Amino acid sequence: MNTFRVALPFRIAANHILQQFRSVSSKTGRALVSVPKIQIASGEILYLLISIYIHGESLFARTIVRGRKAKRHLNLYDRIRSEMQKLGLCTRALGGGMMNINSDSRKIKIYGKCKTFGRADHYRTKDILKSSKKYGKYKISVRK
Repeated sequence: MNTFRVALPFRIAANHILQQFRSVSSKTGRALVSVPKIQIASGEILYLLISIYIHGESLFARTIVRGRKAKRHLNLYDRIRSEMQKLGLCTRALGGGMMNINSDSRKIKIYGKCKTFGRADHYRTKDILKSSKKYGKYKISVRK
């Protein structure tokens, strides 16, 4: 009986901590699922292929494509990383390159590499773009 009296406060404290962890984890999980896969601007842009995940749970990562006009890929990555940190998510750059997006002719050219993060898997980027409603009907070409 004395053992139960001693263990009960620890059990209550542990349950309270677990409930807090679950609420934080579920908020972050919802954020991970709700982040758009693609956010790219039109024209000639730099892009990054990025893995986003919950800290400590990289097994459940999502791959996203982000691109806009910027001087360097690092500037682009810093901006994306700070956006994801606000949501409680971690990021890892998988590589980068350039895109030329012509919305009028519905064509996208993916090419080049990033000096900081290396060359992205342009074919993986193409697959992500093709899977979207917006870019699914675009003609997408890949160059090295």
